[in-house]
Amino acid sequence: YRDRRSLVMSSLELLAWALLILVLLRALVSLEQIYSLLRPDAPSPPPLSGVPRVLLRKAALTLKGAVYLVLSRDKVSSSALRRTIDPAELEPSRVTREVRLIFVRHGESVWNLVFNRGFGPSFLWRLLSTLLHELLLVPVDDSAFLDSPLSPLGLQQCGQLAIFTTN
Repeated sequence: YRDRRSLVMSSLELLAWALLILVLLRALVSLEQIYSLLRPDAPSPPPLSGVPRVLLRKAALTLKGAVYLVLSRDKVSSSALRRTIDPAELEPSRVTREVRLIFVRHGESVWNLVFNRGFGPSFLWRLLSTLLHELLLVPVDDSAFLDSPLSPLGLQQCGQLAIFTTN
C-alpha cells in the first residue's frame, strides 16, 4: 500500500511539474509579446527554443558568483586596513612631471538602487518591480541583477561626470 501511494504521489508530482513547465512556457510567450510592445526598437528576443540556454547561462553565472563570494580570499580584515605606510618611511623623490588621475567607479546601478538604499518600506516595492523587470528579461540574454545596468540616477550621474571632466 505504501509503495503504491508513493507511486501515485510520484505520478501526481510529475503531472504537477509538467503543468508548471507548460504554464511557464505560456508565460514566456506572453512576456515575449509584452517585451516587443514595450521595446519595439530592441532586437527581437531569441526564439523560445533558446530560452533554456539563456536560463542555464544565468543560473551558471549566479552559481559562479555565489561560489566566488563564499570561497574568495579577497576579504580584507579591519586590522589590515588599520596598517598604513608611514609617509616618513618613504624616500623623497623628485617630481619631474605632474599627472592628474581621476578614479571613477560607476554610477548607481539597478542592483544599488534595489539593495543599497536601505530596507525601509520602499525596499519591497523596489525589489518586486526589479524582479518583474527580470522576469521580462528571461527570454533575452540580459538581466537586471547579473551585470546590472545603470539606473536612471546612474545615467544622470554619468552625464554629470561627462560635464565635470570636460571642464
